[in-house]
Order: sequence, then structure tokens, then C-alpha cells
Amino acid sequence: MEPLKNQYSKEWIWNLSEHLQKVELSLNQKEFTNQILTNSWKNFELKERINHIAEVCINFLPKNPKQLFPKLILLIENLRKEGVPDFNFPYIFLPDIISKVGLEDFPLSMKTIEKITVFTSAEFGIRFFYLKDFDSTLKQMLVWSKHNHPLVRRLASEGSRPSLPWGIGIPKIKKNPEIHLPILENLWNDPDEIVRRSVANHLNDISKINPDLTWNFCKTKLGFSKETDKSLKHALRTLFKKGDKKVLSKYSYDTKWKPTKVTLDLSESTISVGESLEFKISISHKEIKLKKLRLEYKILFRLASGKSGSKIFQLGEKILEPNTKLELSKKHSFKPITTRTYYSGLHELVFVINGNEVILKSFNLK
Repeated sequence: MEPLKNQYSKEWIWNLSEHLQKVELSLNQKEFTNQILTNSWKNFELKERINHIAEVCINFLPKNPKQLFPKLILLIENLRKEGVPDFNFPYIFLPDIISKVGLEDFPLSMKTIEKITVFTSAEFGIRFFYLKDFDSTLKQMLVWSKHNHPLVRRLASEGSRPSLPWGIGIPKIKKNPEIHLPILENLWNDPDEIVRRSVANHLNDISKINPDLTWNFCKTKLGFSKETDKSLKHALRTLFKKGDKKVLSKYSYDTKWKPTKVTLDLSESTISVGESLEFKISISHKEIKLKKLRLEYKILFRLASGKSGSKIFQLGEKILEPNTKLELSKKHSFKPITTRTYYSGLHELVFVINGNEVILKSFNLK
């Protein structure tokens, strides 16, 4: 898959300059494009490119928010007329412009963000206003949680997440994740899936800080509808992975059950980075009752320090009939990825049933 940063091609930047020139007649397209596509551009990662585009736009547009912000709204209107759809990721630099220029004019910035977030999410930009004026931003987000447009309601949940990926950290939110529960109460059963998904991600963030807070929020809401049950289960995913017995038991996973017999076989005892580890699992069940199983495996990766760090992976859910044997095969790839560095040495693979580690095998990675 091509990196997201490559969406900002030379052609795309030139096209942007054409649209900006229509709302700011004095804009020199060639000079604008050259300032963006500097010698350092090719080395910029995604967030750096977004920030750089916002900075260059500010250089070429009016500095006064009362003059600038209407031009940004006009830009969006023109793009829509040409068929550019809403919720458009590449234009996510527009809310960055608001946060860079509008921190001192909170009312105007909020009115503009409310419009812009429908076209391109302002989840990153709004967080700068939390840092500048936490209480006013919190009140605004609560108001937006009752907005008639789903993408504005989504902003109320997404922009206030304790651990928003790529978003700047807000210490007050991490210290007091319960502060946004009124917003989540307004949105957990929202008619739009994109909003419910954001609420689930927000609750999952909270579960990493205060597991009981997430569980107490979710447990009283289960059974409202199939759609909300799906979202709530997604909100609890970290607690599932951690083997939280309250959560597993609520979903009818017997956390005390042990198989009659279980085996774990590795195809190789040593593999190299770039290869895949193949393994087979066999579970025998000789009880008279069927069992609902949540099956996972955990890999304990060797770290640079020589210690181990773990990550859990899903194998799925199964219903095990009495007096039956369940067999599973799986390949785990050790191809290099940007989010993990592999280190040579002893690794371990652990098979997990209903949150319990039942069998472990070691292997070497070189």
C-alpha cells in the first residue's frame, strides 16, 4: 500500500494552488508550489507535510482570521462544486490553519471548525484549543455532541479522545478521562455508525487508563440493539485482550475452563526475519456441555534491552462441541514492518483460551 503522504503529489499541490488562487486572486501559483515542494519535502513524513502545507497557506493568505476563514469556507464550497467529496483526508491541513491563526478568536474559530470538519475532520486541530482554553472547548464539544450533522457529532468524540493517534496529547484528558462521559452518553447509541465507531475508540482509550470506567459505562448498555452491541464490544477490545474476567464472563466465556488436552506444534524451531512461523493447535473436549471459546495467541518479542515485549493476535471465536477435537493452523509473518523492529534471539508463542494462557513454545528468530 502506498504511503498516505504520497497523496500530496506535485500535481495535487499545483491543483490546490489553482483552487486557492480563485479565493485569493493575488496568490502566485508557481511561488506557492515552490515553497511547498522544497528540497526537504521528499523527506517529510505525513504529519510534517500536513503542517508544512498549512504554514505555506498562511504565508499566502490573509493573516486576519475574519478575512482568512471566510476564504477557507469559500474554498471548500468551490471544491464541492467540482465534485470533491466531504470527509476528505488530504485537506486535513485546513483545521491546522484554524488552530495556528485563530486561537485568540475562539468564537469565530469554533464557527469555522464546525463547517470545516464536515469537509475534512478537525479532530487534530481542535486539540490545540483544548490546550489554550480547556473549559470553553469542553463546553463546545458537548454542544456539538447534539449537532444535527454526524461528522460534527463525531468530532465531539474523536477530537476529545485521551489517546488520539497522531493527535497532540492533552494532559487534563489523560488525567481525568471521565470528563468526557457526558459526551459519550449523548453519542454511544448514535444512529450513524461513524459516530458510534468513534465512541468505541474513545472508550477503548479510556480502558487503557481506567478499565473499570469503560466497563461500568458499557455493561449497563448491552442489549440495546445489535448495532450498539457491536460498537460496545469494539470498545472493550483491549479488556478482552488483557483477559479481563468480568468482561469475558459477561460474554459467556468460561474463564475457568480448561481443555481436556491441548497441543501446540511449531513447524520450525528457528526462522529468519522475512519468513513466517507456521504453527498448529489441537484442542480436545470431552465434557458433556459445549463451550464458547475466544482463541488468541501471544508472541513475546525480544527487545533491544534483551527483555521481552508482548502482542496478542486473534484466532477467532469457536463453539466446541462435546467429545470433539478442534484443529487450527496459522502462519505468523515476520516480514519487516515500520511499527516493529525485530531482534535476534529467543522468542515465545503462547496459546490463549478465554483469557488464559494454556500452552507455550519457544523459537529462535535470526
